[in-house]
Amino acid sequence: MSVSTAETAASGAKWTVAAMIARQVGRLGFVVVLARMLGPTEFAVAAAATIYITFTAVLLETGLASGIVQKDVLRKQDEGATFWTMTGIAVVLSGLTVLLAVPVSDFLGIERLAPVLAVLAIGPLLKGFTVVASARLQRELRFRVLGLGEVVAVLMGAGLGIAAATMGASYWALVVQQVATDLIVLAIWLVAAGLSSFRADREGFRHVWRFGVPVMVSQGIGYATRSADNVIISRFLGETALSFYMVPYRIMLVPVGVLGTVANRVAFPIISRIQDDKARIASIYLAMTRLIAAIAVPAMVAAAVLAPELIETVFGPEWLPAVPVLIALAATGIFDSLTTIGGSVFMGLGRADMTFRWSWIPMVVTLPAFFAGLPWGVVGVAAAYSLATMVLVPFRIMDMGRVTGFTLVDWLRALWPPTAATAIAAAAGWLAAFGVRQAGLPVPLGLVAGSIVIGAGYLLVLRLISAPAFTEIMTAGRLLARGKLAGVSE
Repeated sequence: MSVSTAETAASGAKWTVAAMIARQVGRLGFVVVLARMLGPTEFAVAAAATIYITFTAVLLETGLASGIVQKDVLRKQDEGATFWTMTGIAVVLSGLTVLLAVPVSDFLGIERLAPVLAVLAIGPLLKGFTVVASARLQRELRFRVLGLGEVVAVLMGAGLGIAAATMGASYWALVVQQVATDLIVLAIWLVAAGLSSFRADREGFRHVWRFGVPVMVSQGIGYATRSADNVIISRFLGETALSFYMVPYRIMLVPVGVLGTVANRVAFPIISRIQDDKARIASIYLAMTRLIAAIAVPAMVAAAVLAPELIETVFGPEWLPAVPVLIALAATGIFDSLTTIGGSVFMGLGRADMTFRWSWIPMVVTLPAFFAGLPWGVVGVAAAYSLATMVLVPFRIMDMGRVTGFTLVDWLRALWPPTAATAIAAAAGWLAAFGVRQAGLPVPLGLVAGSIVIGAGYLLVLRLISAPAFTEIMTAGRLLARGKLAGVSE
């Protein structure tokens, strides 16, 4: 890769990291405020609405428009075909949302959800206009504009949503936050990228359907699989149980969202450009896996070990029934973070068939697992989710290795230093938090003490057992600044 491209990638990584952190902080902060203000019963409406919001985002934002990024030579007709296809799908989604709002609410057992869904039907239309502009900016590696647009939109949307909640809007505050965010990001990205081409031809539509549609269907199936647990819980265990599941689920999504989105957004266009160099792709994948593991493993284990302190301090004592759910979901958070970049590798190599395969395989395994865990309540469903995820991981990694040239042993070798260091540090952190509890000191103090011990202990143990891994983690920011994104510039 040329120096200029490597520098662009490094700059893109920095802006993407900043944007994703701000995005997750803004969204999680909004969820925390809303959960504390509403309580488990009222929050259930917002939790159910979030399932729909995320589904439309996954379906529209990462599907058809990915062909714009992946194609070697992009014509105006390709862009126009994508725009018209996206617009058509968005109109259909919005119409179906309005038509099915009442039946869906009845099925989930949350009658108050129907009017919320009807208003949120505007979301797919806004996203339909946004995604082509986003894909163009991503193809051009203009990550700064993408990042700033997301940061401004998410923070302003969260601010407006919190203001609405403070004024007594209850779960309608989520609608204010979501619509405001979509409108703001649409305005920023359209100004930056300009209007999409409206010209289209048969060849352009063929490319959209050949590459984009399989990816979109795969993403839709994948999200439907990941959301089946929420639907099952709401249907069979009730709306309050859904709240106790969704709060730890959102915590679990923080590392997946930040690390996965950063890696995918930066890696996808780069892998698309070097798709004939399998050795370099394998090197990039394993290097990113090491860095993701170095953050995700200690973060999720710390959340599980300090779950009582974390839930009570952040969400309040009425949310303590969510503690065992958070513990059970920790493994899912780790493995989802570690495997999420695989989609970018498959798409970057033009292997939409592999992307599709790994959308339906998890569905076949996890859906029965959710029902199997149902007799044990939300904790049983969460534990079943983690077990199913762990069963699938080796097979997914071996499939990845077959198209890039690394082995499962290579992948495991990349994981062992942070895993070993985390195990030792987590034990020490649990003892610190336990000591605070036994002393009768305030709960937040236990969270702070445990976090400090785990963080410092993790870095110390990692330095002792694997100096190279420690050095790689501590110098990651410096490497990015020099244009050496996970070995891209080698």
